[in-house]
Amino acid sequence: MKVILKKDMQSLGDIGDIIEVSDGYARNYLLPKNIVEIATAGALKNREKNIERIKAKAEKLHQEALAKAEKIQALELIEIEAKAGESGKLFGAITTKKLAELIQEKSGIEVDRKNILLEKPINHIGEYEMKVKFTTKVSAVLNVGVKASEVIKEEIISEVENDSEE
Repeated sequence: MKVILKKDMQSLGDIGDIIEVSDGYARNYLLPKNIVEIATAGALKNREKNIERIKAKAEKLHQEALAKAEKIQALELIEIEAKAGESGKLFGAITTKKLAELIQEKSGIEVDRKNILLEKPINHIGEYEMKVKFTTKVSAVLNVGVKASEVIKEEIISEVENDSEE
C-alpha cells in the first residue's frame, strides 16, 4: 500500500515522503496513529500543493534537531555513579530511561529513551558510547562514564546467600 508520511519516522522516512508499506502495517498501526495517509489521487494532488510548506517545516525541524545535537555533543561526557561489586559489575544496569533523565538534567533537552542507542548494555564500570537520534539524519554521540559509588564485597554477598539457603 502506498502512503504519505505525515510525521518523521526514523524507520520509514521524512514528512511528505511517499512510501510502500504492507497493508496490515498501514491499517493496524500507521493510520490509527495518524502517522500516514493513504496515497490517493486527491492526497497526492494536495501533497504537491503543500510541498513547499512541508519542506519548510521539515527544514525548521532539521535545524532544531541540529541545535539540540550540538548542545548534547558539547557535553562530551556524562558521569554516572552506581553500586558495583569488586569485579566492576554493576548491581542492575544503567537504562536508557536513566540516561534520558541525565541528559535532560545536564543539558535541559528532553530526549525520548527510545531514541537512545547503546552498542551494548551498561552493566560494568567503564566508558560507553551512546548515540542520541533526533531525526533520520541528525544524531549526536555522547560518552558515558560509569564509576562505582560504592564497592560491595562479593564474598559477603555470597556468604549471605549461602546462609539464607541453609
